[in-house]
Amino acid sequence: MQTTDMLNALSETVPVLGVTLLLCLMVGKISKKLGIPKVSGYIVLGAILGPGVFDFLTHSFTNSFSFFNELALGLILFNIGGEFNKKLISSMKRDQILYSIFSVQLVVAFVFVFFFILLFLTTNMPLMHQLILSLFLGLVAVEAAPPTTLLVIKEYNAKGLLTLSIKVYLAFATITAVVGTLVLTKFLEFYSFWEVANSGSYMLFAEAAWNILGSVIFGIAIGFLLSYFERFETKVGNILFAIIAAILFGQSLAYYLKVDSLLISLFLGFTVANASSVGEKIHESIKDIGGSIYALFFVLAGTHIEFGKLVSGVGLLGVFYVVARIGGIFMASFTASYILRIKDKSIKYYHGFGVISHAGAALAIVSKVKLHNEESAQMIFNIVVASIFVFELLGPFLLKLALYKSEEIPSWNPMKDKTSKLKLEFRDILQHFRQNIAPVKKEEAKKDSIQSLINTDIIAIQADANLESIKTYIDDHLVLYPVVDKDHCYLGTLNNNSIKRILEKKEDDPLVTAHSLIGESVFIPSNSTTRGAKDIFSMTQKEVLPVVNPVNRVLVGIIFQKDVLVSLSHGEKHFDE
Repeated sequence: MQTTDMLNALSETVPVLGVTLLLCLMVGKISKKLGIPKVSGYIVLGAILGPGVFDFLTHSFTNSFSFFNELALGLILFNIGGEFNKKLISSMKRDQILYSIFSVQLVVAFVFVFFFILLFLTTNMPLMHQLILSLFLGLVAVEAAPPTTLLVIKEYNAKGLLTLSIKVYLAFATITAVVGTLVLTKFLEFYSFWEVANSGSYMLFAEAAWNILGSVIFGIAIGFLLSYFERFETKVGNILFAIIAAILFGQSLAYYLKVDSLLISLFLGFTVANASSVGEKIHESIKDIGGSIYALFFVLAGTHIEFGKLVSGVGLLGVFYVVARIGGIFMASFTASYILRIKDKSIKYYHGFGVISHAGAALAIVSKVKLHNEESAQMIFNIVVASIFVFELLGPFLLKLALYKSEEIPSWNPMKDKTSKLKLEFRDILQHFRQNIAPVKKEEAKKDSIQSLINTDIIAIQADANLESIKTYIDDHLVLYPVVDKDHCYLGTLNNNSIKRILEKKEDDPLVTAHSLIGESVFIPSNSTTRGAKDIFSMTQKEVLPVVNPVNRVLVGIIFQKDVLVSLSHGEKHFDE
């Protein structure tokens, strides 16, 4: 019976998941066209598909994907920990670290004070309830939605002091929110404000200590094991699989040993980035995967937004929290800058704008609080969930504005993709499909043509691409770096000397374009024979060359010398027969 129920649930889930992911793809493209952060588009999509509007993504569906949220949060916390590699730590100044720590503590203090004053002046709530709500929400308020914030930073490829400051803040804020709310929860349980079976027992504080220290120990231990495994593995796919397995194993330990999965993932990422000789490369690899994972994560987060309950559910309390949190963040930012005499204007004036987003870890924290039946616990959950709508729509825009105003992204619209691929008509795709599935006739093997040897799936860089675009392009580690014009006509390739010059330039030079860095322009005509291609390879001493249409000079693809030699050897065998 259970197996039947499981199969029925799976048959209902898969179609919904397929439609949702397709809509995610469409929303991502539309968001890019409109110049808005993709995160905002995903969250709005979730709100529309969720119970608040169409109820396409039902409560039962989102609950069935709780494991998925855990995995996504684990990957995100792994990324935050991985950001703190040797390169970043060495570039961090004492003032930046102090500023982030001080800002986090001030946000807790200001939000607590603001929210408590608003409650005291406008409600008849018992004083103890006011204190519990104010202090708990003050601790939760520092959490700045690492998933949202990092995805926006990555989307616009932001770099600079403000970006660094925000990343440092995210790490300290996550630790403060998780640890602070855990300790406060144990205090409330100990003094029976929130009822548990062992209220009044000092074992509650031992559990809190174990939760924190155990999380750190297990995170570091799994990180070292993963770094050790990496030394014996050469395939990137296996390494990425090992990372996901390690994150899930950490979450399994958290479940069985009563420790915190968020802290385990955070310290796991930190350890891997610093213990492994290729830790930074591993971290960069994991950052680039999981686009669909993150997209679905934000859609599911959006389903918690039910427009009808925004006012009726929490009323003024939700408004008070939004006002208190925004006011507290800006006050903390300015106060920390003034006390520490921060001179950098981008941090002084725009740091507050960059950490407004609020979801992810905050949702994970208040979801645990919801397990308590007390009215104050339920109110905390409802207030935070209701506020997500405001913070997750406003936050990405304000972060983008902050990065733009501090000149850490070059323009308001994301940098245009300066790579190019050969555009094929639908009939070309059908013809290619027919050629691949049709049986090869013996006489066809005798045809001395390179057409079947050409790899058309090649990415080129446009001639007017700037230095930043070129650096992103060569980071993909392609076998060849062709340069083309806007019509995909071949102009030349970037050779080793060109790439060396690119990597030596630390700052963007507006005079440097891909066209100015062309080193060679040799190619093989697309109508060439295999013997002709072999002769060109022999003269150039190259292992791979571009293939160009000799009539219109359009880049068709690339061809490898080894494939030409293999084809010739097969042809000779056929002729011998």
